[in-house]
Amino acid sequence: MDEECVILDLPEGLRLNLLGLIVEIEQIRIVADRAGLLGALLASLTCGGVESAERLEALAELIRSQQQGGAEESEGDEEPDEERKPPPRRPRPKGTRRRQQEQ
Repeated sequence: MDEECVILDLPEGLRLNLLGLIVEIEQIRIVADRAGLLGALLASLTCGGVESAERLEALAELIRSQQQGGAEESEGDEEPDEERKPPPRRPRPKGTRRRQQEQ
């Protein structure tokens, strides 16, 4: 079992005076759960060794390859900018200017 990765530990708590509003929090403890995506990321950045860094790099490579593959597919679907035409304008109903001027 992996050793617990404690990111922040304030056993005595925290007392803040925010312009007259006093906030007291007793014990604060933040622990990264390596089973989750965010927990694994934070654990590799704060508590990880070489193995954690290698796993993080492998995950980053996987995400990059998926993003590049998706970008290439969407580029093939689009028309070139030169061939794009603006949408046609809708004709204005007859007599709208006269009605506005009369009011």
